[in-house]
Amino acid sequence: MTTSRDKHKVVVAAALIVISGIVLVSCIKEDVVSENVWVLGMPLGGLRVQEALALIEERVNEIQEGPLVFKAGDLSYEVSPEELEVVLDPGQIRARLEAYIGSKSIFLPASHFRKGPKTVVDSAAAVVSPALNEVARKIADNLCKEPLPERYGFSGHDLVILPAENGQVVTPEDVLEALENIEGATVEVPFQVTEPEMVRVEPLELVASAETNYDIEETDRNVNLALAAKAVRGQVLMPGQTYSFNRAAGERSEARGYRYANVVVGNRLVPDIGGGICQVTTTLFMAAAKSGLDFPELHNHGIPVDYAPPGLDAAVAWDYLDLKIRNNFDHPVVFGAWVEDGMVLVRLFGKPLESTYELEPVILEEYPQEGMNPGLLVETYRVEKQGDEVKRRQLLVRSYYLPSYPNPK
Repeated sequence: MTTSRDKHKVVVAAALIVISGIVLVSCIKEDVVSENVWVLGMPLGGLRVQEALALIEERVNEIQEGPLVFKAGDLSYEVSPEELEVVLDPGQIRARLEAYIGSKSIFLPASHFRKGPKTVVDSAAAVVSPALNEVARKIADNLCKEPLPERYGFSGHDLVILPAENGQVVTPEDVLEALENIEGATVEVPFQVTEPEMVRVEPLELVASAETNYDIEETDRNVNLALAAKAVRGQVLMPGQTYSFNRAAGERSEARGYRYANVVVGNRLVPDIGGGICQVTTTLFMAAAKSGLDFPELHNHGIPVDYAPPGLDAAVAWDYLDLKIRNNFDHPVVFGAWVEDGMVLVRLFGKPLESTYELEPVILEEYPQEGMNPGLLVETYRVEKQGDEVKRRQLLVRSYYLPSYPNPK
């Protein structure tokens, strides 16, 4: 029969065994990085030596195989290993790490060694580049941005006022400094914040719009339409300023993304670079005319176009035909233009006007020619109204069209 005395002996014996086990285990040691050591941006304190070396090798491969991403604020720029090669010596890093190797009980957590002063082990990275200063300058340029004051922008097709944004300046010297302390494939570059000038823009409203349809299957032509719309969208005309489409869009060329599509030459359609962009200028003209703006320069095509009535088209050609629009009001005017879903849409924003404007093309003469569409003489008037009362009927343009072949394509 077991007595309470016997039970006590068993409990004491078990406790002694547990205590002995703990003492024995606590005596088991392993080699670890024994201080709050960092290598290549990684905390290694408390890790077993083989774990630390594996992490170092992985980080070295990541840096050397590239690409490197240079980051300053919210901007980044990627550089290939061919442009900028970083050479690291893992053996040298291991040798420097030896000074911080010690032993610890397996019971001590790694976090125990990551307290106190931080020790950074120099990785001695060497940067190899055939043109280091030039690469550093390119990186710096791509990490700079101009400060932006309060300005107009778009949310969908609606005009909004965008808040001011700080800019930043990065110099080639900042890039070279960052390379001296490289820690990974992402290189943080110091930068200086620049503040925008204080500008307040006044709210504007939609005052007029126009739209024309296009064939979504004419891929090359539609690329040209999108580029032309980009030259219109967001343009701000202050009082008295004149917008020039040619100046805004620049020369149409393949290098700038324009493609070959049909253009009007005389009374025919022939392929040429930038074909189709006149649909955007035509839509812009109609919206601007309905906004009451003036036209220092305006031209019609040689034949009527299929996306607008005769007298409402606006032809442009680099260096000799332009569409110019002058802001004759005492407030800013902003253009919006979009090419999407088979429609070219232009919206103009300004201050509400007392008058409304309507366009009235009038065919004055027809010039028949056998087997062809007749030539036309058209006068286009802008009718200014206040309510139902006509205040002014202004001749905007007189257009002469050559006889043309039926339904030219």
